Amino acid sequence: MAAFFSRDELTDLPNATLVSGDLSCTSQNTSLSSSYEICTDSRQAQAGLVYLAIKGERFDGHDFVKDAALAGASGAIISSAQASSVLASLQKYMEEDVRAATFFVIAVPDSLLAYQQLATHYRQWVKPVVVAVTGSSGKTTTKEMCAAVFGQARRLHKSALNENNEIGVPKTILSMPLDTEVLVLEMGMRGLGQIAELAACARPDIGIITCVGVAHIELLGSRENIAKAKCELLPYLDRKKGVAILGQADGLLVSEAHRTYIDNGLGEGLEGKIMAFPQASFKIVAADATSTTFTYCDAAGLESIPYKVHAHGSVLLQDAWCAVQAALCAGLTPTEVARGLETWRAVEGRGNAVGTTSGALLIDESYNSNPDSVRCAVEAILSREAFPQASKIVVLGEMLELGDFSDSLHDDLGQWLKDKPISMLMTVGSQAARIAGGANGAKFEILSLNDRREARETLKQLMREDCCVMVKGSHGTELYELVKELLV
Repeated sequence: MAAFFSRDELTDLPNATLVSGDLSCTSQNTSLSSSYEICTDSRQAQAGLVYLAIKGERFDGHDFVKDAALAGASGAIISSAQASSVLASLQKYMEEDVRAATFFVIAVPDSLLAYQQLATHYRQWVKPVVVAVTGSSGKTTTKEMCAAVFGQARRLHKSALNENNEIGVPKTILSMPLDTEVLVLEMGMRGLGQIAELAACARPDIGIITCVGVAHIELLGSRENIAKAKCELLPYLDRKKGVAILGQADGLLVSEAHRTYIDNGLGEGLEGKIMAFPQASFKIVAADATSTTFTYCDAAGLESIPYKVHAHGSVLLQDAWCAVQAALCAGLTPTEVARGLETWRAVEGRGNAVGTTSGALLIDESYNSNPDSVRCAVEAILSREAFPQASKIVVLGEMLELGDFSDSLHDDLGQWLKDKPISMLMTVGSQAARIAGGANGAKFEILSLNDRREARETLKQLMREDCCVMVKGSHGTELYELVKELLV
């Protein structure tokens, strides 16, 4: 069962005004309930639901209030600035439909903020342990690792798909069952102030920042600003039991976290702590075709039990360490954590391995791309024990949202790849060709192709049993379609 709110809770929203309808009236109409569920999609509206209209990037939900009313919704929550137009659109319905007697409209200064406030209210009612995950890359992977770890020992609810923005985070919270013990939220951002908005809504107990890289540098201008944006999460952690977990021992991230959370953060009475990845004591104790087993030393110098994860490469192991720390801080035993972590598998488009009819192994990294995540993906295929002698083909598309830094970052990536022991670099598209240019002079073969069709035809000829092909590009390049075509 998801969140329900009483009429009083809805009208008690800050500066809320009932602009139409009468919440105190009685009726045999079943749409008049004592409590209501919230929906933001008019197509899902029905009796007992209140439609909350939000203006999005493509549509304005206020244009669909009448549709929600006609579908049987009990009422609507709208932004005050849209009240006149909404009421005008409802006038004929109010005059002609018998259900109109019980349909109410509540106006608030900002309907999106009201949505977030309702989510905060519900989060405080359910009282789960809230784990929030952000970072330049690895957010979804770390969220899923946390879910695997917690899900074996606690009643878990987590962000679905890409619900990591100002609408998706409250939606996830409001869909949480009442008996949820752990809530794992992914938080994305496109600029300064956005992580703070999400954290204010979620009020996390544990905050994970996977890394600070150059994703979204087009919007933020520098890694320093990216670090500031990610660390906006920290002041909203619980004062007494809050834990900040940093997946990098990077000086920029660590110093910004201390500045935000300790020096200028919660101030007097703070009992929370910061934990950074233990680079010096982290140790790989075993690796095979599908997994890596690691240990590390805690702050007291005590070595952990071995933790096994179905992943390769330092960045994914850092993500796994973050999930382990979150679970231990939440009270799970090391044995429970180890059992849960071992169940994790990479999700589609984020490093999952797929067999092909040719016998080649396809590593699907096609969901998204930035310079840091490409390095992580390449490192992972180079460290795989399953095919140390296999031919390794790296297929890269353009990395988007890099702005004025795009040329140099594509060039730099090619130069980084130059001395890597891969068999072939294949780039797809004009901007990705700069990666090929940066790798000029490498010992491996380099192909710079114009489009997905050329890549498909070339790869079909190259893929064979002793071959590993990794495909990665920003979502807008649609290289996920190339992956589908290679699997046919």
